[in-house]
Amino acid sequence: MNYQLQCMCGSVRGLLSHAENGIRGMCYCKDCRAYSCHLGIESRTHDSLGGADFVAALGNQISITEGAQNIACISLSPNGLLRWYAKCCNTPIAGTPRNWKLPYVGLVRAFMENEPGAYESTFGDVKIRANTSSAKQPPPALALKSFVSVASLMSRVFAATIRGSYKSTPFFHSGGEPVVLPTVLSKDERVRASADAE
Repeated sequence: MNYQLQCMCGSVRGLLSHAENGIRGMCYCKDCRAYSCHLGIESRTHDSLGGADFVAALGNQISITEGAQNIACISLSPNGLLRWYAKCCNTPIAGTPRNWKLPYVGLVRAFMENEPGAYESTFGDVKIRANTSSAKQPPPALALKSFVSVASLMSRVFAATIRGSYKSTPFFHSGGEPVVLPTVLSKDERVRASADAE
């Protein structure tokens, strides 16, 4: 099953194939909050506990069908995750490791709001809660379910690495370089974003 992806203004669009394999999660880390604060849209991406709704997938499941020229990338530090967004409207798209041979992609819900109810009906309940120690208040526990879901995801990530299917991704060129040069936030930018994320 294909799932429609789009930024908030509709300029960047794409597809998530085999959406039934996507695993819905919540990430409570301060870096995710700082990323959204830097883009100025934390209220659109995070709940009252500081959690960001996302879907864990593989890079070869994702294609960008329109507006690729509007995709930009930032990183909070020189070695941090690559955080992709639509520069036309500052919609966060996804987070990826810097190493393209680890084809994990965390698609942000803000890039997946195509029609009312579609997200919940497709991806169901939250199955992963990550970085709960950084939540503003303790979230509901999902320890066993999270462990099982993460184990399932990692087995798919490693299989894709071994098969070489990691090479099919909209975020990296065929040689492994990001499709756009990531902008690393300055120290002042990180401090401001982190302060806003508290």
